Amino acid sequence: MNLMKALKFFIKFIVTILVIGGILFYLVQKDTLNNLEKRKKNVTSLWAKFDQKLNERDKLVLSFASTNSDSLKYLIDKSKFDRKKKVNLLGIEFDEYNLNKFLMNKYPNLEKETEGTYRELNEMTNEYNSSVEDYNVYYTIFPHFIFAKRKGFKRDKYLTIKYGKENQDPIEKSKELPEWAKNVDTTFLSK
Repeated sequence: MNLMKALKFFIKFIVTILVIGGILFYLVQKDTLNNLEKRKKNVTSLWAKFDQKLNERDKLVLSFASTNSDSLKYLIDKSKFDRKKKVNLLGIEFDEYNLNKFLMNKYPNLEKETEGTYRELNEMTNEYNSSVEDYNVYYTIFPHFIFAKRKGFKRDKYLTIKYGKENQDPIEKSKELPEWAKNVDTTFLSK
């Protein structure tokens, strides 16, 4: 008889723990997904503002460029096309790198007209990167990444271009080893 009471108590205890655990799991998942969605919307909103500013830059450059060369139009159109899709951020950054380099080399006289726009673009890049960092850090915390992956969230990438300044080719830069990995002994991996 005491064994039966103990067994009933144990079963009730386990069921109670499972119900409370299920409720807590649901609440944590809901809160995590809401926070991820909010952070993702912030990243998306900043990207839209950044894209709008790049469109303003394109119009400004075309209005001040002495001759609207085919190369300039091609670079601007390619950048707009890739920004619209926003599938490959490295490709977008490469387009912007080429356009920035072209403008600096072919139209150095535009520096005064574009200085304010470039300053704003660099500030917007920093703000975008800060928002991406907030989103990515939140994404990578346990158990957030589990919920995020199940709902199709992905980490965002950073922009490294600086407008109005000489930049390193982003594709070549992506092939380089990060600073922290340069002097690491990897001989143990080949054994």
